[in-house]
Amino acid sequence: MDPSNIDKMSESEEPRFLDFPHLPDDATRDGKPVLNKYSSTITKDHDFPGAQAMLYAAGVPDKETMKTAPHVGIASVWWEGNPCNMHLLDLAKVVKDAVKKQGMLAWQYNTIGVSDAITMGGE
Repeated sequence: MDPSNIDKMSESEEPRFLDFPHLPDDATRDGKPVLNKYSSTITKDHDFPGAQAMLYAAGVPDKETMKTAPHVGIASVWWEGNPCNMHLLDLAKVVKDAVKKQGMLAWQYNTIGVSDAITMGGE
């Protein structure tokens, strides 16, 4: 929404998504569907050397994997002070290993965890 247009501030907008450059849905490589249609924008050639250098430093093993493997994000919510979700980091590591065994690049990241018993108050 354009904040400079006061009339539109009371109108709701249609949700929008980012239009990130990517391969078409029906793209194939060696007769198989391309699974890295979004990451291929950064990894296919030497157009983004800085991004590729960061990915190599983070663990991409070789050029072929860089160009062809899908990148899978694995979110884990965990906090050692919460017995309800303190095991989720270990569970996410199991998921990451399973993704890697399928020939994909697995990137684990953390997100916010909430403990109801701590945050609900005591009044």
